Amino acid sequence: MDLLKYKDIKIKWCEDKEWKLYELMTLGHTNELYADTTDHAKVKVEITQVHAQDVDVLEKIKVKVETRHHSMSGIQLVMPIEDAYECTWKTHLSPEPNMVIGDRVFRSPSMVVEDKARMCALIPDIHDIKENRVIPHVMDYVQHGHYFMYGLSHYKATGHVYYQLHPKENDIENEVTFQFYLAQWKKVKSNRKRDYRPLEKYLWETFACTEREVKDVKKNPLDSLHALKPYVKHTYNWSFCNWDSVCWQEFDQDGSKIGSHVFIVTANQKPEEGAEEIWRERKSICNQAWFSSIRSTYGYALWGRYWQNENLKDKANKSLRFTLSAPQFNGLFPGCYEAGTDNQWESGRWRMSSDRQPNSGLKDYVHLLDASWTCYWLLKWYRDIEGEEIILTYVKIYVERLLSLQYPEGNFPAWVRPTDLDKSEYLLESPETSVHVMLLCLLYEIDPNPIYIDAAERAGIYVSENVVSEGKWEDFETYWSCSGEWSGKQYKEIDARSGLYNQCNLGMYWTAEALKDLYKATNKDAYLDCGEQVLAEMSLFQQIWQPPFFKIPTIGGFGVMTSDDEWNDARQSLFALTYLDYYQITGENRYKYRGLLAMKASFYMMYCPENEEVMKLYKATHPHFNQMDYGFHMENFNHANSGSKNKVGEFTIFDWGNGAASASLGEVWMKKSDL
Repeated sequence: MDLLKYKDIKIKWCEDKEWKLYELMTLGHTNELYADTTDHAKVKVEITQVHAQDVDVLEKIKVKVETRHHSMSGIQLVMPIEDAYECTWKTHLSPEPNMVIGDRVFRSPSMVVEDKARMCALIPDIHDIKENRVIPHVMDYVQHGHYFMYGLSHYKATGHVYYQLHPKENDIENEVTFQFYLAQWKKVKSNRKRDYRPLEKYLWETFACTEREVKDVKKNPLDSLHALKPYVKHTYNWSFCNWDSVCWQEFDQDGSKIGSHVFIVTANQKPEEGAEEIWRERKSICNQAWFSSIRSTYGYALWGRYWQNENLKDKANKSLRFTLSAPQFNGLFPGCYEAGTDNQWESGRWRMSSDRQPNSGLKDYVHLLDASWTCYWLLKWYRDIEGEEIILTYVKIYVERLLSLQYPEGNFPAWVRPTDLDKSEYLLESPETSVHVMLLCLLYEIDPNPIYIDAAERAGIYVSENVVSEGKWEDFETYWSCSGEWSGKQYKEIDARSGLYNQCNLGMYWTAEALKDLYKATNKDAYLDCGEQVLAEMSLFQQIWQPPFFKIPTIGGFGVMTSDDEWNDARQSLFALTYLDYYQITGENRYKYRGLLAMKASFYMMYCPENEEVMKLYKATHPHFNQMDYGFHMENFNHANSGSKNKVGEFTIFDWGNGAASASLGEVWMKKSDL
């Protein structure tokens, strides 16, 4: 393989927290390198060719370290890369010197460089890490110097959230080893860059397929689905019965009862313990890209019909009415309803969008992403639950305005002020446009007006050419959520140490969905081909192993972005549906199993008897929990490195956790015969 400048590979050895560089020497064979770090250790690097199906060249790099003083702080193998290659992907960003990619974000770990004809990847051997993790593993790609690094060192979380080298002495008996792979594939499809399908397949077949959870779901997919139904019972028993006085909010509006689930509740708001009205954030009900009331409502409408449960069906109807009560102005409508200062809904008001936005100057602007997402789920209700004309009318009024806002190039603005239709300059080149494609394709399915599919195609082509090809996965969450902007992370600026954009995988999800929907609407193979390319990139965030340093289950779950550290994030219940849809179209079993495992992972963080290890963490963090709290569901694990302390969070969001996961399982269960 002509990827590395092998003669220039060096060793960095850490002693007393100082890193020193040492030359490597060839010992008789070009596949063996050797370094003698004076008084500290002998290092041997073995490079061997390995056969693997569907990989053109595969090399295993094994490093053996013999320590002289029975202690070791850290080692790095520094590997310069040939000039022709450009870095297009790495698992996490490390914007400042002394930052690295720590193994606590090794979900589907890899770093990719490409030239016009080849794609190469550095891939940690996570089997080796699982069995042989004496010291934490670290890796990185650095643009200045154009090199890969792989090694061993302790590190610590910094910012929100990156990892900084923090070496400390470790007692070693005799020898320490670690290994990783270098893989190379020839490009066979139009020499496009950022097509990670070969890498995604290799990671799945080499590492995921050896995990017990994957073997179980392969053995009997329907059994794995059936085993998830008790979680739905816990969800609705918790939110509609045991915690209903906090979670379910019902009130009068214009003489009729409407209601839905409140945005967020904390463990301390457990009913009858005196803190029910102490809110972590504004008391509100949201129809937002994360916290989507109508998406969860669609779910308990499905389950209510399946179980013939009149209470669920009644609650779903009231929540539908809540969504439709959002007033339209120039076709646009607000996404959040806030209780008044007295915490009463009757004194509340509508707010245009959530506060996950660039600045307060946009508080009077509708986030079109939220509005189209809401209308998308309204149309799913219309198609799958009950085709009320009021729904179609509401959506068409919005879509008429949406089409008038589309730019000639095909993209859409992100924030628009309803009063004068002023368009914000933020996120004009964004995968948020893909959500509008999803909406337009679904409306076209219901009402095949060519104007809808024409606008959708122009938008899909725009995203393919301007986002997918450049890895420009920037959306509202990338910069204006908990992992916000700072000097090393700025909107529209490329990360200086890697040459990559900051990336969030929600945009990958929307785009994979949009391209799949365009394919179904037009039967044009190019959309499906590009959609699978995007799906492969999204898959690099999926957790394909069970790390030894986490006590909770992880297989199938998802991280979020290249500058945060969550595992088992709630978005996985959306991603599950995408994989299963691609399986239905392509027949590729790998997608089916990825989807079913993502569905299973959507309930990993629930407090209930089925999750024994997770229950222990909840009891340690919230000792007042008991059987009345079965169904409480934190949205992720390890956020802001809390996983290092094996703690769970304090809050749950029905519409971005248990309620959302139950909605996805409802869809999967209704289509189970297709599996």
